[in-house]
Formats: sequence, C-alpha cells, structure tokens
Amino acid sequence: MGAIIGWFMGLPFSIIGNDKMKQILKDPLERERARFLSVCSDFVDEFVRQSPQGGGRPKFPPNDLLKALLIQSLHGVSFHRIQSDLHLAKMLGFINSVPKKSTLSKYMNDPSLTDKLERLIQTCAFSFMNSEDTLIVDSTWFATKMYTGGSKIVHDKANAPLDKVRKVHIGFLPNSKIIAYAKATIGTTHDCPLFKDIVSTVVNNGFNIDKLLADAGYLSKANYALCESLGIKGVFINFKSNITGKHPKSKAWRNSFNLYKNEPEVWHENYRYRVLIEALYSAIKKKFLPWLRTKTDTARDNESLLKMLAYNLTILGRYY
Repeated sequence: MGAIIGWFMGLPFSIIGNDKMKQILKDPLERERARFLSVCSDFVDEFVRQSPQGGGRPKFPPNDLLKALLIQSLHGVSFHRIQSDLHLAKMLGFINSVPKKSTLSKYMNDPSLTDKLERLIQTCAFSFMNSEDTLIVDSTWFATKMYTGGSKIVHDKANAPLDKVRKVHIGFLPNSKIIAYAKATIGTTHDCPLFKDIVSTVVNNGFNIDKLLADAGYLSKANYALCESLGIKGVFINFKSNITGKHPKSKAWRNSFNLYKNEPEVWHENYRYRVLIEALYSAIKKKFLPWLRTKTDTARDNESLLKMLAYNLTILGRYY
C-alpha cells in the first residue's frame, strides 16, 4: 500500500529519478499526476515568499497554504477529504506543515490571494515567451453547484443561468497550451470590456504577439484599434452576421472585415485554431471539475483561478 501511495504522490521520482520514470511511463499524461507535487512544490517555493512576521501568533507559511490548495484542486475534494493527502505530502517533504480545514477556508476567502494567483498564472507562461506569437482570448464558466440545470442548459448560451456561475476570462497560448492570463468575475460580466486588460497584460509581460483570435463577443472598434496600437498584425475577431462593412471603424477593422468577406478561406484557415481553447476548457473541467465547492464570491473566484494555475503546473510538468 505504501508503494502505491508513494507512486501517485510523486515518490518514485525521488527514488529512481525523472529519466527512469520517463522510460517506464512513455506518455506525458501518464506521468502528469506523479509529477504534479514536485513541480508544484518547486514553483511555489520559487515565487511565493514568506511575509515578515510581526507580533502575535505566527502566521501559517503562505507557500504551504498555496500548495495545499493546489493539491486540493488536483484531487477535486473538500477541505475535509484533502487532509490525508496533505499529511502524505508532508511525509514526502513537499510541505512543511499541514493547514487545518478552517485555515484553508480562511485563506480561500482572502482577497489578496486573488491577485497572487493571477500573477502566478502569468508567471507560468514566461518560460514559453520565445515560442509563442499567437494569443487566443475567450471565457468560460464554472457552475456554483454540482448541478446547475444540466449540461444542455448550462452550455446553451441563449438560456445559460449566468447568475448561477462564475466566469473566467482567459488569454491562451496555443503552441505550449498554457494560460498566460486569467481573471475571475461574476457570471453576468460581458466579455468585451475585459479584452483590453487581457491583451495589454500579455503584451506588457514581454510576449511578441503577431496574431490574435477571438469570437464575436469581443468585436468592437476599440478592441481592433487596441490590437493595431500594440502591433498585432493578424487580428481575427469574428464578425457578427449583421455587419455590413458600410461604416468601417478603423484601418485594422476594415482590413479584417475585407478578409472575412472577400477571402473566407484565408479567414477560416486562421480562425479555425480558436477551437484549441475549447479543448483547454474541456481538459480543465475534466481534470478539476466543472463546478465550484466554495460559497462566497471571493472564494469562488480563487477556486476558479486555482484550477487555472493547477492546469498550468501540469503543462510545466511535461518539460520539468
């Protein structure tokens, strides 16, 4: 039993090494969960620092708290059921102390955790800066209950219960399949206003984006103008069926509309890669559950972002 537990918690890598494990498990997906703890521990220890202690009761180490929440996201269980896994992680040396259920709950409701998770998600993508020139922008949602009207209702955009979900707005890099930006909001938040922050943040982080893909929910004069000002040459924000082109909004808008209208094959050849972000959503929701356990808005936002960060760490584990 100990050998089995050690296998899934990453212990074989400590004993026989990563190279030997790659020989045993050829497929990166087979090694994914076994690598998670090592990658999670190294990443969090590198980028999360202990805050200075003041007077009073010592604070719980923030790196151990974050590792615990990421392990919980990986397993998709409650604060109660994750306790045994956290004690195993401590035995294996990946965390130094095990936070109690109440401590985890309190930290999940901390607004400062939201900003930290957003920065860490962006940091994960830095390793792929030189191999990415395309950004896909989109959003997805997580139900606030296990059952929110059934799959058909939740995924029917015309009738989706947006007041019962939390939304995550994402900037996705398709070559490495990693998330370069994520922000959680209430379900009724419109996609279009978030476009500027997503694209500007990714470009300001140092990515040389040459092509951008987004659906018609992001269509606006301002968004096309923004891409033009940032030097993004290929902008493929899909057009709605009622757009006639009689009143062009900007040079970038006009050039894209002419391509969309007069050269549909060329437009489709580029725009069809937007489907890759749908594959991302499918992977995240299958691995980390399509619904949220927490009850407050802050905790739900943090839980959604933890899913994004946990996903990014599984991608880093493929190159670790």
